[in-house]
Amino acid sequence: MNRTYNIAIYAADTLAGETLVRQLEEQLFGGNPLPVMGLYPLTESSQVQGSVEFHGETLEFVAADEADFSATDFLVMPAGCDRNVELMTRAVESGCVIIDASRGAASQGYTVPVMVDLNAHFIEEAMDNRYFAVPGSAVACLLPLLQKLHQRFTIRRMNLVVMRPVASLGNKGVDALRQQTIELLNGKPVECGDFSARLAYNLIPEVDAGEGGKIANEADMRSELLMILGEELDIRVTCITTPVFFGDSYIIDLDTVQPVDIPEIPSLLSELPEVSVADGSDMPTLEDAAGSDQLHIGKIRQQSDYATDLSFWMVADSFKRSAVHAVELIGLLIKDFAK
Repeated sequence: MNRTYNIAIYAADTLAGETLVRQLEEQLFGGNPLPVMGLYPLTESSQVQGSVEFHGETLEFVAADEADFSATDFLVMPAGCDRNVELMTRAVESGCVIIDASRGAASQGYTVPVMVDLNAHFIEEAMDNRYFAVPGSAVACLLPLLQKLHQRFTIRRMNLVVMRPVASLGNKGVDALRQQTIELLNGKPVECGDFSARLAYNLIPEVDAGEGGKIANEADMRSELLMILGEELDIRVTCITTPVFFGDSYIIDLDTVQPVDIPEIPSLLSELPEVSVADGSDMPTLEDAAGSDQLHIGKIRQQSDYATDLSFWMVADSFKRSAVHAVELIGLLIKDFAK
């Protein structure tokens, strides 16, 4: 009989946690099923009450400080959740494998961040500590694509604009945009609430300065890119919160060492199974991205006379892609355990 596995998901009550649960369910009962026996949905606080549906079963939330990992094989920290070192320490001591996509995990420098389709050769090394940092920011989905371009053309400089949905602010962001939109359409005054500015019909650049005056999300994204692509790159990241519910939009401008042949780019990028390149004037939009596990690319062009640059537009659901990365890693580790 094949062994079955139990998986605990931290912050299961968040949008990222819910997306991870749905991805596990999809993979568990899809064409290439994972042999998962049990799912344990954890929450940060015992004050959070509720449940999650998993393959027809209602699973009650369990507070993180009450979690028992004695029969658990994996603990997954979803993309963007706050780090809980005490929880991860207890899980490792109980024999759990940690897959950590929490905020800043991949940029801490404790271990090389891994992705199955990026650098699977580091997985055996990380297994010694039973801890895997997974790139979890909105740029994680870009890494395999950028690595391929870097290997082919050698990127010197990158300007990246990331337009984030209110889902990146959590359920409160989604609820606030919905309520503010209704209020504005009815001619009522809008309160900003927990946010620095109105979300509805507005664009908000990220301005909260952290240590050294750096903007937290932008700094995390830049660090993840540099760790994978190389510290010598000149990378500049700008994040903007947009009045859309789900799906991330990206403007990517690259300067390269080798000349770029634009007609080559669609076929080169299409070698990655997760990439969908639009034909001709067909322009991908967030309508294509929300809920999709594909990276939708269009508007591929050059803007200089020297052919050493490349620009393109991309839309993606970074929550979905992060969940895909985590589940792919679980699947690969399970195969290793079975050997």
